[in-house]
Amino acid sequence: MTKIVLAGAVAIAMMSGAALAQTTSSDSTTSTQTTTAPPPPPVANTYDSRKTQKTYDANGVETDKSSQYSSGPNGSSDSSNSQTTAPDGSQATTSHDTQSSAPDGGTSTTNSSSSTTSP
Repeated sequence: MTKIVLAGAVAIAMMSGAALAQTTSSDSTTSTQTTTAPPPPPVANTYDSRKTQKTYDANGVETDKSSQYSSGPNGSSDSSNSQTTAPDGSQATTSHDTQSSAPDGGTSTTNSSSSTTSP
């Protein structure tokens, strides 16, 4: 009888050990954090403007124009460019740049150029 009780106790111990092994769980947590720096604040008293335009006339002449203006504590600058291309491939280009290095009128530079090319 002792052998039966002992065998029963061993069987219960083995089954409860197997049951404990089955209910054991492992928890894992993964977290990701992304930090983005905010953009720097705009510089006080500044202005920037840009414009581009492409046109075609009735004769097939293509004109590309662009202009840019900016001003701030260190002065101002503006520029404009125009390029015209005719259907025969000839081109005319005009550029104009002006820069003022100080708001008090310290230094000013103006450049203008134009060119024409034939096919």
